[in-house]
Amino acid sequence: MEHYDPIKICIIDDIPAVVRGLSQRIAWEDHGMTVAATASNGHEGLECLRRVRPDIVLTDIRMPLMDGLEMMRTILPEQPGVKVIFFTAYTDFSYAQEAVKLGAFDFIVKPFTPAQVLEVALKAKASIERERSKAAYMQGMERKLRESLPYLRQEFMRLLIRYGTRQQSQSRQWDFYGITMEKNDFWVMVAEMDHFPERTADLPVGEVELIRFAVQNILEETVSSHTSGIVFRENINQFVIVANPAAAMDAGQLAEKCREHVCRHTYQTVSIGVGHEVKDTSQLAASYAQALAALANTFLSGGNSVYLYKDGEFRGADEPQYSYEQEKELLFCLRSANLDKAEEQLQGIWDGWISAGKNPHPSVLKTLCLELAHAIHRTFAEKGTVEEIQELEGKLADMNKAATFEELCGLIREFCRQGCGYLRKRQVSESRVLVERGIAHIQRHLHENLSVADCAKAVHLSPSYFSNLFKKEMGVTLAQYITHCRMEKAKELVLEGMQVQDIAGSLGYEDRPYFTELFKKHTGVTPTEFRTKYAANIEKI
Repeated sequence: MEHYDPIKICIIDDIPAVVRGLSQRIAWEDHGMTVAATASNGHEGLECLRRVRPDIVLTDIRMPLMDGLEMMRTILPEQPGVKVIFFTAYTDFSYAQEAVKLGAFDFIVKPFTPAQVLEVALKAKASIERERSKAAYMQGMERKLRESLPYLRQEFMRLLIRYGTRQQSQSRQWDFYGITMEKNDFWVMVAEMDHFPERTADLPVGEVELIRFAVQNILEETVSSHTSGIVFRENINQFVIVANPAAAMDAGQLAEKCREHVCRHTYQTVSIGVGHEVKDTSQLAASYAQALAALANTFLSGGNSVYLYKDGEFRGADEPQYSYEQEKELLFCLRSANLDKAEEQLQGIWDGWISAGKNPHPSVLKTLCLELAHAIHRTFAEKGTVEEIQELEGKLADMNKAATFEELCGLIREFCRQGCGYLRKRQVSESRVLVERGIAHIQRHLHENLSVADCAKAVHLSPSYFSNLFKKEMGVTLAQYITHCRMEKAKELVLEGMQVQDIAGSLGYEDRPYFTELFKKHTGVTPTEFRTKYAANIEKI
């Protein structure tokens, strides 16, 4: 509950008995009020009001030397919140009308009792307390607003670098947010902490925040020592700098100062992209986009550098050519687990992408690397176990986080080493050799009514041993694998236009309904529905 000082009252009347009676016969303190002063005429009353600055004035409307109205006209401009309650007779109606115009709180008609005076005074007190509560609330809101201004200023600047602002509203907005920069001519830079996620992955949250604060503070001090500007966080490892041009250096030199100071005073390094200088806030978004585009060069250089945006830097540049012949040769080497030859192919592909005279866009280069990594992953997944495939998928996900071209190339090399290691193990596995012989037999005899015994006989093993061996190596039973192969072959024959009855017979199924049931279980549709759905798509292509 809010605590307020007691309400102060002044009683002014030219009849001493009235003043004495109201002062003494009403227990003001019991109601949170106190009589601060009394007076017997308007002149004396005005002096009291100025001296004690009461909350409530109880005064006669007609007094010698200065009446209540004149006193009220004088004091209200000085103390606009005071509540004036007049004592008036029925014959003073014209005075009462004038008092209403002046802003009197209420009237008490003579003759009156102390209870009547207390009742009106309590109404005035309630009104004052409401006003005090509202004023306290507004002061609290203003305090919170002042405390929130750094955050609000940051959010405003985030909007500004994306959408700009109307020139006519700029001054009002900047005054509200306390922005002291000049309202014309700006540099926009984006500073990014290099390898921040990796360098802080094992640190407590408090220490990570301390690092971010330290870097931002260094950037702010460096900028403020040369010009006016604002530094604010854009995401977990990026800061945006918006500044007026400096007198003694250009934007690139200021960015280099920022980079140098961060490197000198912290364990972090930053890369900074610099956009073109712009004239007004409506162009900030364009300069910000340029700074981000320049910063993309970090992927090629490795960071801890300043990058100035150049018009048409990547426009018309030779896009790296993705050679599917080179990829085919690489994947052949990987299937053979020939790591040395595969690494040669990899390096040849990368050298072709960034060869002399070409200027590939960093994002395009990263996309090509990831596309190549996915092709490599598919190759390893063809023969890998569930556990091996899952582990390789984790490595593949890590590649999306690579911050530089060099780092991404290193991850792809390691990916190839790991996958080839799995394949070499597979190549020396006698069990795998036997299973692959069984698979070859299945592929040659899909048209027959194959049994487990037939397949086991082809590799000179007992049916039970071969069944267990097959399940361990392939992750599915022999019967499931045979059905899978037959259904895959059936899909090809359906699209070639062969009749369902003929397809069933060619795959060793004498019962067409049973074949149709298996086909639907495998594909989700009947052979006829499958042909209708996919043959149409093939014709469109």
